Amino acid sequence: MAMAHTIHFEWELPETLLRMVLKDDGSLVEECKRAAVFDWVRMQRISWRKGAELLGVSYRDFLHMLAEHKIPLADYAEGWLDKEFDALRNSPS
Repeated sequence: MAMAHTIHFEWELPETLLRMVLKDDGSLVEECKRAAVFDWVRMQRISWRKGAELLGVSYRDFLHMLAEHKIPLADYAEGWLDKEFDALRNSPS
């Protein structure tokens, strides 16, 4: 099993920002954890399963969380869909 590390950091945020983005002060740490994990998933640095594990939620719940945060579950290259449609149009019936 891999060794775990605890990270402590200090971040000074304006009170007005905290009131806008957080429900309560107690949720700040969890909100930052989720933001980091979601960003790592978006950048493909970790898998969806690893993200779920890091946040302590089920895989299914993690997929729902990704959808709620508008993080795509599929990442297709630009123009991919047009190529697929062209291939379908040009295929013999």
